[in-house]
Amino acid sequence: MGWNELRELMPRFDEALQNLNLTIPAGSPIKMQHDTVRGFLTDQASMPEQDLATKCHNGQFKQVHDAAIVVYRLARAVVALHDQPRKRLKSTLKTVLAGRITQDFEPSSAKDFFYELDVAFVLQRAGFIVTLREPDIVVQGNGLSRELGLACKYPSSVAQIHGHISKGYKQLTGQNLPGVVAFGMDLIVFRAAFDRPPHFLDFRQSEKTPLVVAQTQLDREIVQLVGERPSKYPSEEPLDGALLSLNMWGAYGKPVSITEVTAWTFQCDVANLLRSDLITLVNALTSSP
Repeated sequence: MGWNELRELMPRFDEALQNLNLTIPAGSPIKMQHDTVRGFLTDQASMPEQDLATKCHNGQFKQVHDAAIVVYRLARAVVALHDQPRKRLKSTLKTVLAGRITQDFEPSSAKDFFYELDVAFVLQRAGFIVTLREPDIVVQGNGLSRELGLACKYPSSVAQIHGHISKGYKQLTGQNLPGVVAFGMDLIVFRAAFDRPPHFLDFRQSEKTPLVVAQTQLDREIVQLVGERPSKYPSEEPLDGALLSLNMWGAYGKPVSITEVTAWTFQCDVANLLRSDLITLVNALTSSP
């Protein structure tokens, strides 16, 4: 994420919200973060670099860091998805804009709804045709043999996953669509990894690249889910069709910058007729910039 890219995105984000007849509610965390980023970009354009650095380090860097990630993620998704069905996009954004999507590893309804937008954005960026409609997202094209439905879930505990799997399958059946349940594993992975939320994620602390770390953890999660479902949740439907993601933002590189890392993996039985389509989907996601 670069500051110039964020600077270019913000007016397009504001325009997209205006076209949807939406405003960020006064007093919401996102409104304060939006104003923080706007103020920082104004200072960046007018203040000497040393003065800006001093201002940021005087207790404001954490605030700017968190705000920049939120505004960038939200702005890029809204700008990319602005031509989606208006009613659905507007309804989802109302919940997101009124809530909190900061990377603080705490659950919120805003994060649940934003996960749907984030996945839709990533799929579209990877070259697929994406529509925001039930079950949550419908994706086609780019090598897929058919339309696929994705029921998007953002659980905060492993126990929630198993109920979500069955609920997601019902959503797909209700739309008469083949597809899978897509899980954002961010909260589960990080709440298991840390006793308390870290001030910042610093990817430089590991000898392995952040993507390798993320992918290893995500693969471990899917193996655990497959293994425990029959014994711990025998009354639930078997797990045969799931897409998992893990998204992290932290410090990395030289010079250090705010860096995004996203890993993807999938699960389905060998005999599952969707297997080749899921491979196509994940290959496109993992190769997308």
